[in-house]
Amino acid sequence: MITISTFGTTKRKPLLDYNGHSYVKDRSTTEKIYWRCSRYSTQHCRSRLHTCILTNNIVKPPTEHSCTFDGTTLELRKFDQQLIDRAKSTQEAPDMIVTNCIKGMSDQAVSRLPIRDNIKRRIRKIRSKNDYTAVPNDPNFLSIPSALCKTQRNSQFLRSDTGPGDDRILIFASDEQLGILQSAHHFMSDGTFKVVPEEFYQLYIIHAVYRDHVTPVCYALLRRKDASTYERLFNEILKFAPEWTPESMLIDYEKACINAYQSVFPDALLSGCYFHLKQNLHRKLQSLGWQTQYQTDSVFAHNIHKFGALAFLSPND
Repeated sequence: MITISTFGTTKRKPLLDYNGHSYVKDRSTTEKIYWRCSRYSTQHCRSRLHTCILTNNIVKPPTEHSCTFDGTTLELRKFDQQLIDRAKSTQEAPDMIVTNCIKGMSDQAVSRLPIRDNIKRRIRKIRSKNDYTAVPNDPNFLSIPSALCKTQRNSQFLRSDTGPGDDRILIFASDEQLGILQSAHHFMSDGTFKVVPEEFYQLYIIHAVYRDHVTPVCYALLRRKDASTYERLFNEILKFAPEWTPESMLIDYEKACINAYQSVFPDALLSGCYFHLKQNLHRKLQSLGWQTQYQTDSVFAHNIHKFGALAFLSPND
């Protein structure tokens, strides 16, 4: 399994872990990241691997290692990464963070950790330096802090803010994402409601199929989920991405979203997501009062499954 630690090295640079070995970033292109063994300098190991810059998938497997392997060091670094992540992103008590991060570690790795009080002190220090912008109390906040409008590479991220109001829309996309958005032809989109600031109703994400991979290219915070909101969203995107011309779009079965896409992109082929199809079939099953029979009657359940299988048949069959 491949993992990339954001603060893996002593200089807080990315570190890739794969099959028990660690790799530091050597260089990158528009398509790949080139990694070399972290023991390149100390043990002259020349093992390398390449990953896709968009998906982090390995596109060229590692060459043979000549260095020695120390699994305990890898465990300690993973502990360090988890500790930093939990300290910054959760409200857990320091003692609870330590307990959660130690789970699954070997006795040899645990024996090399600092004493518990020192680890907890470090957590408090990390949190004291955590200078995150507070969530505004006023839903009609006037401006967005400049730090939240840029990526870590200092390129523009916030692309559109329609301003205070009941139907406010915020749209985010990096320069790289805009390039993919305007060059790709096939897209998928869906909204989520679980990880949204209280001032908004949903986070709507557009994904592109690019070089045989699916990657997010645009994020939008919306306060509504009606057709006019979706139409407004798509037209706002076209203002800063005028070459966005989807040939096909895979979406759920939300009528408002379907109508908006048909209005803004009348030539695009719209397809329903199979996951949402099965989800809607099950909801219909429940609304008809057939849930118990579905759970207890295997023949009935098998016949219900056939409805979902119809999606794989040609319309002429």
